[in-house]
Amino acid sequence: MANATLLSWSNAEVDQALKVVRDNIAKVSGKPEDEAMLRVCPDHLHQVSGALRMVGLAGATRFCEAIEGSFTGLSQAPRNGNAIGTIDRAVLALKEFVADLARGQADVPLRLYPVYKELATLSGKNDASEKELFFPDLSLQPPAHAQAKTLLQADLAPFLLTQRALFQRGMLAWLRKQASGLEEMRQALDALHQIAAQLPEPRALWWAALGLVEGMSQSEDAEWQATAKPLCNKIDFQMRDLAAGSAKIQETLLRDVLYAVAKCKPVTPRINEPGPACWNRLRNGLRSL
Repeated sequence: MANATLLSWSNAEVDQALKVVRDNIAKVSGKPEDEAMLRVCPDHLHQVSGALRMVGLAGATRFCEAIEGSFTGLSQAPRNGNAIGTIDRAVLALKEFVADLARGQADVPLRLYPVYKELATLSGKNDASEKELFFPDLSLQPPAHAQAKTLLQADLAPFLLTQRALFQRGMLAWLRKQASGLEEMRQALDALHQIAAQLPEPRALWWAALGLVEGMSQSEDAEWQATAKPLCNKIDFQMRDLAAGSAKIQETLLRDVLYAVAKCKPVTPRINEPGPACWNRLRNGLRSL
């Protein structure tokens, strides 16, 4: 999550550095033989990436790094007007995005995806995904379980092992297309949501994982369903680690689960219930692409 105070301090620095990059691109466009103007642009962009990373703008940082990478080899072919034009539009998009954040707009880097995809194509990458700019605020807390409970510390590990066994049994049944599978997976995840206060952050994983299972029960999209299996395997491994005493939940796993939930159609009841508004905005922004 971006630090608003730090962002206000660094906005002028970022804006100036991006202006220099655009000015240099404009000079090269008018005088293609002057390659020196292009060679200094990655250094300015690298400084911008550092500033954006410092204030917690992971999506904007990823986008800036993509712009920086697009300069590789460009100085050897400065007459490629289409490539230069794409980079210039990307720099402008980043400049406006950071300015909007400084004015109080929500940090939704998915807005940058159309230009990001063009940048990826310039670099020879044809499989760019909006997931690469999907950075929800993982510090937000989901709705509390209606029947939350607290276990004795001595009972926690056995409880986790029991729920993992139930989840594994349910996953195996689901893979065998047995009707009971998803319900057993849901029960295990709901049990962990009940005791989430005793588990490491980000505790939202168990609430989001329940949304994933709901999606698995309703979606008829075979391609989307194929993304669920590896996520379920990762959730199983996370249960294993917690039962073994790990004090860490992988944030990338929560991000991946939220992304899958965001891509699921139809929308499930859990996804529609009151929750972190920021996640809702990101989900809606994702679906609008």
